[in-house]
Amino acid sequence: MANRAAAGQANLKGSVRLGNYLRQLRSGYGYSLRRVEERARAEGGEIDNSQLSRYEKGICYPSFDKLRVLASVFNVSIQAFSDVVDLEEYEDLAPETSDAESLVEHAEDALKAGDPGRAFACSERAVELMQLRIAEGERDDACLLARARLNQAAALTRLGKLSLAERELRCALRDPSQLNADRQTRALLALANIHADQGDLFLAELEAERAHRCALEAGDDDLAARAVHTHGRVLQDRCDFEGAIDCYRRAAALYRNVEGTLEGIRVRVQIGSSYVGLGKIREGVRILRESLIEARKAGARRLEAYAWSFLGLAYFETDDHDKARKCFRESDALANFNNEKHPDLLFYNAFHEWKMAIDEANPTREKIAFGRLKALRSSLERKLPEVDAFDAWVERGCSHA
Repeated sequence: MANRAAAGQANLKGSVRLGNYLRQLRSGYGYSLRRVEERARAEGGEIDNSQLSRYEKGICYPSFDKLRVLASVFNVSIQAFSDVVDLEEYEDLAPETSDAESLVEHAEDALKAGDPGRAFACSERAVELMQLRIAEGERDDACLLARARLNQAAALTRLGKLSLAERELRCALRDPSQLNADRQTRALLALANIHADQGDLFLAELEAERAHRCALEAGDDDLAARAVHTHGRVLQDRCDFEGAIDCYRRAAALYRNVEGTLEGIRVRVQIGSSYVGLGKIREGVRILRESLIEARKAGARRLEAYAWSFLGLAYFETDDHDKARKCFRESDALANFNNEKHPDLLFYNAFHEWKMAIDEANPTREKIAFGRLKALRSSLERKLPEVDAFDAWVERGCSHA
């Protein structure tokens, strides 16, 4: 992250987007410029109010040390600042229109088409338009604003910007009257999955249970299935594989009552991976192969890549490196196609390629895999066991076990 921030500073005199984000954070806390200066000093840093004003106007870019102090003042991750600057590349993807409802619809179409960058640009523009109208005293559709925020959160999650996605979801949930039961449940589920990605499994479980209650009250099988599914994911992350399989099977039974969803395939992939976690490799491989065929028939590239990765893990666990390597490379091809990139899967695959190269005492493959891991690490906010293991090696100054 430090290298990434430094590279950004070398190329940017200032960032209007980062400046706007800093201003929003300060306004959210109700701080004046001078109050931030005082809080920075309390955190052991020096940021005078005129300096902060220049940052907010996009005139100059804060140094990494200044960003670290601001992260402490506003209780956000330093990664969030880098993520904000990254989003500049999508700014021109929204169509030229001042019709907020049209922009929301464009965002939803882009999400369905697997284009999160365009979905983000359209959603952000819609939110800006509606907030401007509200600031000018115009009445606006609060439900449409909440819908735009949920789309923006979904796009940010797919782009790997988890902290920013969480912020949008919290804004949407702040006034439940803006959300119908369906959207409130979806927001809670999205928040649960983000917290699971960030490693906060306790909070993720609470939100999944709350979402399940909302879905049951609404009599919505799809959302009830997603809530049980998310609970299973939390249990799997805790390595309670038997509990996870039970939740996944309950979710699968509910999904059978829902048409037009791919979640039934996803849950079967996770059942297969849980069997691998239990050491029941043969059963896990069978389920994963069936899921792989289903995902391919449905044209679900992400799910197909997901299934290949877990199939690779199954062969990795049995020391069949040739089959494992083939699976990870199949996953790579699907996870890095055109503008659709999935750094979590790419990192997962590269990590196991790295481990196999170490086991095989192949320094060339080891070096290549390690280089890929370093390149991918800066774009990952998700907490994976493989990420933690890699970070521990890097911290020790090692490139191998």
